[in-house]
Amino acid sequence: MRISIFNLNNKTSYKSEYLKIIKVLNSKCLSFKKNDYNYFDFVNTYLFNNWKYRGTYLDLYEYLEFIGINVKSHKINQDSFVNFLEFLLNIQILIESIKYYNDNIVFNTKARSVLFHNIPIILDELGYQAYDFDDKVILCKKDITYTDLLDLVDDDISDLLLSYNNINNSGIKMKRIVLNKIYNYLCLDIDKYKSFNTSIFNSIKLIITKMGVSSEIDKKYISLSNYKLRKYYDYCFRLMCYLINSEYVYKMRDEIRNL
Repeated sequence: MRISIFNLNNKTSYKSEYLKIIKVLNSKCLSFKKNDYNYFDFVNTYLFNNWKYRGTYLDLYEYLEFIGINVKSHKINQDSFVNFLEFLLNIQILIESIKYYNDNIVFNTKARSVLFHNIPIILDELGYQAYDFDDKVILCKKDITYTDLLDLVDDDISDLLLSYNNINNSGIKMKRIVLNKIYNYLCLDIDKYKSFNTSIFNSIKLIITKMGVSSEIDKKYISLSNYKLRKYYDYCFRLMCYLINSEYVYKMRDEIRNL
């Protein structure tokens, strides 16, 4: 039986998509004031120094190497590919924020396709979601544990929730920093969060205070490998999200009860 073209399974290969994007962006794919440019050369020449998140990197190619990208190489892994997509989205935010460039850059058809049509599809297929936060875009794995919370909580805590799941912040040191900040947020109203579930709050407290988050690792847990510590840190994050979400769940419950 024939399958409609709309029902064909077109599973995204990040490697093939990377090669497609690199091929287009390495070509003369945009024009600026009547001159044609390679995307990377243009960004390096005109935009990179305007990007406040470039850190101490002196040019675009040095920064791309830092996130795992060599625009002349076909080698790629998925984490580096997602880093690359996140970078492209942030450069687009930068372009749109500077009227002079936004008004004068013209992408050709293929560049518009890979930058504005393909990237959202690729991210969806790979299970990532883009979040706009102030003047930057952060890509995170889709996770119902925290995704619904982002529209409910204040900006300071939503930034922390995003940061924890940001693939660039997956190191154990960053996990500790972010978890400690979320814990301090919970402790601002400790009685409320303990009232939702004392056992869960105490489990969070144990990980924070005994497993190297807010102080040295307790001798009872000193033998835990970094792999297991990261696992318990991830558990802690999910439990924190549960307590934060409980506040809004109870508000909904109380509103229904008071109908």
